[in-house]
Amino acid sequence: AWCCGAGGGVKSAFPDLALWTAGQRVDEALSTGATVLSSACPFCKRNLSDGAGNRNVRVTDIVELVAQAMSGRRMGLT
Repeated sequence: AWCCGAGGGVKSAFPDLALWTAGQRVDEALSTGATVLSSACPFCKRNLSDGAGNRNVRVTDIVELVAQAMSGRRMGLT
């Protein structure tokens, strides 16, 4: 996995770099046809959400994804 750009205090020290990096990760995911990005890290979730902007992708915590799978609901873009 590539860094989302929020780790090691980068988001605090270099917010523009963190946002650019997150945007790159989102673009990479979208190029595969992904509609959902999921992370176990709250910093990644926040930064990827910021990087996603208005793009057609949903950013979730891995626990949300597991909970929806266990309940039989399909995760989509709602």
